[in-house]
Amino acid sequence: MESLQQLEALCERLYNSQDSAERAHAENTLRCFSMNTEYIPQCQYILDNALTPYALMLASSSLLKQVTDHSLSLQLRLDIRNYLINYLASRGPELQHFVIQSLIQLLCRLTKFGWLDDDRFREVVKESMSFLSQATPHHYAIGLKILNQLVSEMNQPNSGLPSTHHRRVACSFRDQSLFQIFQISLTSLQQLTSDGTIKLQELALSLALKCLSFDFVGTTVDESSEEFGTVQVPSSWKPILEDPSTLKIFFDYYAITQPPISKEV
Repeated sequence: MESLQQLEALCERLYNSQDSAERAHAENTLRCFSMNTEYIPQCQYILDNALTPYALMLASSSLLKQVTDHSLSLQLRLDIRNYLINYLASRGPELQHFVIQSLIQLLCRLTKFGWLDDDRFREVVKESMSFLSQATPHHYAIGLKILNQLVSEMNQPNSGLPSTHHRRVACSFRDQSLFQIFQISLTSLQQLTSDGTIKLQELALSLALKCLSFDFVGTTVDESSEEFGTVQVPSSWKPILEDPSTLKIFFDYYAITQPPISKEV
């Protein structure tokens, strides 16, 4: 491809064209970015320089496929991870929602696949908290979105990860980070009661629910079971769950919110 502008035009066709032949041509032309590891630096170049959200989406989704399907070196994975944290901090507030979500999914996939390889991957919770401590609602939302996606990613098996490895990662994450994330969700809910937007309240509620819905015992809940809805939380969580102020948070939110948010409460 001769120029970034040509690539952006192809991405526009890939995601928006109503012509199936035109879409297929764009897909075939752009497939190299997700199939060939030599194109990883080009994906970063696109993220740094492209002007259209569809080109950014291509770069992000291509990197996700690369990370999932290929055994990349530890240093390369750490480099991509650090790049994403800085990118979300500097560029996140100006990006389209679907681009932010794709980048966050990539960050969380890297975190899960590298969780047992290097402790630096586990710093994502602390880094998410730095987003929450910034003044802008945009950064606060990105921090909550990272934690939401992280809990979901850790709870779901991946095609690129053997099930035994998934369980080891999920159990390690449960023991080391999940309770802290649940506490962050409660703190966020308290802070957002009076001065938070509906969207931020919704993200904080979603995070609390995801934490409580985690597969704590390593078996998928049988939805036909009469005990569906029983939360198998670790005993170390008991004090905070039995604290009356914890339940009060959710009753308060039920009183101040409307459906569909009140249903989540």
